[in-house]
Amino acid sequence: MTRRVARALRAGGPDVIEVHSEELPPLQPHEVLVRVEAAGLNHVETLIRSGTYVVRLPFPYPLGGEGAGVVVEAGAGAAISAGTRVCWGTVLGSCATLVTAPAALLAPIPDGLSFENAASVAVAGLTAGGLARVWPLRGRTAVVWGAAGAVGRMLVAILAEQGADVIGIASGARVADVRAAGAACAIDRSSEDVLEAVRAHTSGRGADAVFDPIGAPTSAISLDLLAPRGCLIHYGELSGAPPALDLHQLFARSLFVTKYNGSRWVDGAGEFAGLIGSALALAVKRPAVISPVAGRFPLDRAADAYRTMESGAPGKVLVLPNA
Repeated sequence: MTRRVARALRAGGPDVIEVHSEELPPLQPHEVLVRVEAAGLNHVETLIRSGTYVVRLPFPYPLGGEGAGVVVEAGAGAAISAGTRVCWGTVLGSCATLVTAPAALLAPIPDGLSFENAASVAVAGLTAGGLARVWPLRGRTAVVWGAAGAVGRMLVAILAEQGADVIGIASGARVADVRAAGAACAIDRSSEDVLEAVRAHTSGRGADAVFDPIGAPTSAISLDLLAPRGCLIHYGELSGAPPALDLHQLFARSLFVTKYNGSRWVDGAGEFAGLIGSALALAVKRPAVISPVAGRFPLDRAADAYRTMESGAPGKVLVLPNA
C-alpha cells in the first residue's frame, strides 16, 4: 500500500517541507489502516521542526500527529472494525493520505461531529485533559491565557465542568466564544487591563492557577495574577521561551511554577483514547469548544498550511489529504 505524506527534510521553516510517496508496511496485530480525511496542525510541530526544542525528532521525519478519518482495514485482534470513523492526537505522520496506527490510540467519532470537528478537538482534548489534572481547582479560580485557541477553549470547558471559576483571556470578537465555552469571566486583552480585571473578579485576591501557553511576553504578569500559594502552569512558548526565574520572585506569596510535560500527567498511551473521547463528548454538548477553521489545504500545499498556522491564523488550520 502506497501513501503520500508531508515530511520535514531538515530543521527550518515551512520551506523544508516536501510531499513524498512511500510504501506502508503490512498491518501488525492490533493495528488499523486509516484513510485520513482531515489532519489538524499544532504549534508544537513548529517548535519541533526548528530543531532546537526540548522535543527532537531525527530528520527527515513525517509531519502531523493529529487527524480524523475512516478505518479501511483492521489487523488481527484490532478492537476497531473497517468503516469506523475515528480520530487521534499522537500518530506521527498524520499529514498523509493514509496512516497506520495502533487501534488503542483511536477514539470513535460520535454522530453529530464531522471529520474536521474531530481533527480540531483531538490534541486539544489530550492537552487540556492533562493540564486540568495539574492543580486542584474545584471551587477555586483559574486564569486561562489564549482561551480562544483550540486548547484554551477545551481547557476552559473542562475546568468549568470540574467546578472551577474560570477567567478566560482572549481578544476582540473571540471573547464571546470564551464565554460560550464556559468561562465565568472573559477578558478582552486588546481593550482591558488583564491584571486589574482579574483582581476585580477575584475581589483583589488573585487566581489560584494561571495556565500560560504564550511564554515570554506574559510570564511576568502571569505571576502577578496569582493569589498566595497559587500555581503558574507554563505549557507552551507561542511567543518565545519564558525568561529565567529568580526564586525570590516567588517568596512573598509562596508561589509555585511548573513547566507542563504531558507524559507526566497522562498515564501512558492507554489513556489517550479516553481523554479524546471525553473531549469529543464535550464538543457535542458544548460546540463552542470547537475552534473555527482558519484554513483548509490539500496535501500538496502542506507547506502553505504551516505558513498560515505560523502567521497566527485565528482558528484551526487543516490539511485535507484526500480532498
